[in-house]
Amino acid sequence: MARVDSILIQVLCHATEDEDKVMKAVENIIGSEAMEKASTISQSLTGHYGDPILFIKLTIEDSKIAEKVLARILSNLSKYDLQEILRERSKLGRHGGKIYLRFDKQAAYLGSFKIMDKDPIKIQVNIRGKIEKLLEKLMGEKP
Repeated sequence: MARVDSILIQVLCHATEDEDKVMKAVENIIGSEAMEKASTISQSLTGHYGDPILFIKLTIEDSKIAEKVLARILSNLSKYDLQEILRERSKLGRHGGKIYLRFDKQAAYLGSFKIMDKDPIKIQVNIRGKIEKLLEKLMGEKP
């Protein structure tokens, strides 16, 4: 049976951004329960022009919570975005795969799920088993 193994979330917080607001944007995507259970690592970096950047990485290892996060994300995406994920943003392996998602930080802070490639909240969903089967199970229908 297909299941979510874990979820990795990565986000950059630039000097012009409020770290609390960036973390609130992440929480709006993954939910408060997942936010509390996630292990978080932060690393200070320096940008090209010497500006400070904070790299934040969250990991959700609990497969039940990780599956709830994926279900939450899927329920907030349009049919078009779901098809895009299956077609372009998933990598199938021999015994599972990965789904790569990138969400707009500003939209996430405001509570909406907008797929965006520029300066995003990056989410990698690690799946054991067939991605299509898992998505069908979580959505209750074929995408």
